[in-house]
Amino acid sequence: MAGEGRAPLPVVPPPFRDERLSSWLERIADVYLVSLDDLRAHVGWSRPALQLEIDPVQTDMERIAAATNSSVERLFGMTFHDAPSRYRSLLRPDAREICPVCSRGMQRPPRLRTWSFAFSFYCDRHRQPLQSPDTRGASVLSDVGSASRGAAILSNWAKGGETAVVPVDAAISLLLAPHRKPSPPAPWELARLARSDQQAHAMELSRPCPRPVLGILVPEFNSAVPVYNQLLPRALPGLRDAPFAERYAIAIGLARLLKNPATAVAHILETTDEFGRKKVLALIDRWPAGIRNAVTRGDRRITTRGEGRGAATRVRLSRQRVRAPSGRDAWRDRADA
Repeated sequence: MAGEGRAPLPVVPPPFRDERLSSWLERIADVYLVSLDDLRAHVGWSRPALQLEIDPVQTDMERIAAATNSSVERLFGMTFHDAPSRYRSLLRPDAREICPVCSRGMQRPPRLRTWSFAFSFYCDRHRQPLQSPDTRGASVLSDVGSASRGAAILSNWAKGGETAVVPVDAAISLLLAPHRKPSPPAPWELARLARSDQQAHAMELSRPCPRPVLGILVPEFNSAVPVYNQLLPRALPGLRDAPFAERYAIAIGLARLLKNPATAVAHILETTDEFGRKKVLALIDRWPAGIRNAVTRGDRRITTRGEGRGAATRVRLSRQRVRAPSGRDAWRDRADA
C-alpha cells in the first residue's frame, strides 16, 4: 500500500497547541508545495483528513505518525474522537475562523480544535475575536460581554459540565420559538432594501417571515440581519450550520435569558400575540418541575392581554438568578496533556 516502507518526511513543522489534525497536515503539505490530497497519497492514509478528525482509523493514524515521527497518541489528541456527543453535534468541520495574532506573518494560519465549535468566537490565548470570512451583521452585534458569557455556557454544557438553573437546550428552544405568528416584512423592515430590489423580489418578500423570541431579547439582531434574511434553524443542532450573526445572537440571547429568567420571560410574554404566547407557555410548561416552579413562583405578576378576545393571562414570576457554570474543561485538559 502507498506510504508503507517510506522514510519519514525530512521536514515537519511542529503542531500548535490544540491544532486540528487537518490544519497541521495542510501546513505540512505546504512545506513540500503539494496539495493535501498529494500528501495523503504519498503517506498512504485512506480517509479524508476532515473525516479522520471525527472518526480516526488506527491504521491511518499509524501511517501519519510514522511519516511525521510523531506518536499515535499525540495524533489522536488532535482529533475530536473523545469529545462528548453534544459537543460533536455542534462542530463545524469546515470552520475557517482564525486569530489575527496567532496567524500573524503566516501563509496558512493554524486552525484550532476549540475554534471549530459553533459558539467559539474568541482566541483564549490572545483574548482577540476570531476573524471569519462571514462578516454579515458583525458590526451591529456589539454586546461582547453577553456573547462571551453565552458562548462559555454553551461550551460548558456541550462538554457535559454543570448547566444553569434553566437547562441550556430548553433555553435555546425558547429563543428559537415564535413570539408571534409569522408575517411578511413590514414596510419599515424593508427600508434598507432599494426600491428596485423590493420590486425584483416582490414575491419572495411577500412570504411570511418567522418571528423568533430571539428578536425580543436581542433586538439588535433584527438590525444586524433583516427579518427576510435571517437563517435561524428550528432546533439547536441546526445552529451548527447557521451563519455567524445567527450564532452570535443566540449566544447573546442565552446570556440575557439566563441572567434573570423571570424578567426575561416577563418581557417575552408582554410582547407576544396569542399564537406566540401559546408556544412560549407550552415550552415553559415542559421545563423540569423544580425549575418551572422556581420561575413561576414569587410575588411578581404580569398581565398580558389576549389578542382579539380582551382576556387576560396572569403569569406569576420570581426574580431567580442563574448560577454561572463551574468546573474545569476536562475534555480539553486531557487532550492537551
